[in-house]
Amino acid sequence: MASSRSEISEGLYNVDLWDKLDIHLGSYVKSPLQLRYVSSKTSVIGRALRHAVVDLLGNVINNTRQHVENETTVIGTEHRVCHSRCYTLKTRDDENPYAGADDSNDDDDELKVEISSLAPNVFFQLREDIGIPNDDFRRSFSDHHLKDFTNPGKSGSLMYKTFDDLFLLKTLRDYEARLLMQILSGYHFQLTSRPTIFNRYVGLYRLNIETSFSSIELYVTIMANAFTPSLKINEIFDLKGSKIKRRLAGDLSVEKLYKLKDMDFMDLYPAGIRIPTNVYEKLKLVVANDAKVLKKLNITDFSLVLGIRHIDMSETQMIERRPTSGVAALLRMSTSLALMPVTKPSSSSTSSKSTDSLAEQSVSYLKPLAMLDARIDTNLYYNNDSVAYASLPIPGIINRSNQRVYIYLAFVDMLQTFDNFKLIDQTFRRITDPNRHLEYSVIEPDDYEKRINQFLFEQVFIDARDDFPWAITDVSKPVAKINNTEACENRTFPEQHNFTRRRAHSTEQENSSSVLEFRL
Repeated sequence: MASSRSEISEGLYNVDLWDKLDIHLGSYVKSPLQLRYVSSKTSVIGRALRHAVVDLLGNVINNTRQHVENETTVIGTEHRVCHSRCYTLKTRDDENPYAGADDSNDDDDELKVEISSLAPNVFFQLREDIGIPNDDFRRSFSDHHLKDFTNPGKSGSLMYKTFDDLFLLKTLRDYEARLLMQILSGYHFQLTSRPTIFNRYVGLYRLNIETSFSSIELYVTIMANAFTPSLKINEIFDLKGSKIKRRLAGDLSVEKLYKLKDMDFMDLYPAGIRIPTNVYEKLKLVVANDAKVLKKLNITDFSLVLGIRHIDMSETQMIERRPTSGVAALLRMSTSLALMPVTKPSSSSTSSKSTDSLAEQSVSYLKPLAMLDARIDTNLYYNNDSVAYASLPIPGIINRSNQRVYIYLAFVDMLQTFDNFKLIDQTFRRITDPNRHLEYSVIEPDDYEKRINQFLFEQVFIDARDDFPWAITDVSKPVAKINNTEACENRTFPEQHNFTRRRAHSTEQENSSSVLEFRL
């Protein structure tokens, strides 16, 4: 693997005092312009980031094993430390994409970037404390390039995934990065001292990219991926408790199942999803605590991302739940009649096969029941499902249909403060639409806290009490392989079989190549 010839330097990053009413006008204007410039260079930036994560983390690991006190830091400034290294990457030669810092080339053919790891020692310890070994973290970046994918959110952020899908990388606005730095010690304490469904921020990097006219500064955070492909999730909802512009247009499709919103959930699950009483009570307490913590930080517009894996419903049945009429209904019927079991051609690339195989074996570090510190009878609810045993989802039953699901969830987008810009927008809504101003996505933190708690525990999660008819069946078969006949037969369950938690299972290939996309 190529490496930069420049030395790793250490310094202190200047963190401005947090002003929760700052309008952040410069960031709102500057960030889109910078992202527009770098959008054509995402592949090269991804290469530089991967090298930097490996190099700078290696430096921390070596220093941890043989610590030598330096002249830079004093106790209390650990969250301001930064380790930096300069990289020069070729932008046109894909066969030799990386060059040392002293290599000479035409300016148009290379990209010079200084990458800094912010608070590297704090994040090093945070990862260890939440169960992410740093050697494993580094391995996720070591052998393969990052996978570049477009952020479906309106922010237009650059986003990458590691080859094993365990970690996501996303650009932040500068004020979001500063906020994360300022709350880092408290955030670390929250993750290690109490149950929380906060998304796990596990790294923060600053990129200073040289251009012909000036330099561009970007911030990139690394997060644990809540929805890895191995979880076989069928639907992803971005939930805020908002009603306005929170429904996807048109008919459902496999791709749209990963981009659903609040009103889509109301359409598809009008009576909500029942979950065991002890889990319901735990979840309600944890959500209330998390929302209150974010309110006190003046944060709004965060989301609960909800991933649902169906056990008793086929992919075709999922799509057909939203009623259609006219031409759309005829098209859907003709498509259903034309559907036949088809074996997808295998990829011609051997390396692609091995990468996909590795990704399918990777289970997210975000395990719902572990985050909630909740207990269930795993032999009952995870019977014969090795993925469920490894990922600890919440078992749920759809109200009215009594079909079973596994639930994965996390709070994301937790760095958006209710600044003066949002205050002006909310004031305008209050004047022009007084009857619905609290139904828009962005509202004041006090109102946001009340709304998301009410929505989640009146419309989404229902206390099952004594009504939770979960039969013991083999739930390891992928939903994509269940046809309509099998789905009907699953309503009468076979007798209980004895399975042990450590029973070996083979990893099954997924038929769908859809990318699980959601805002973070």
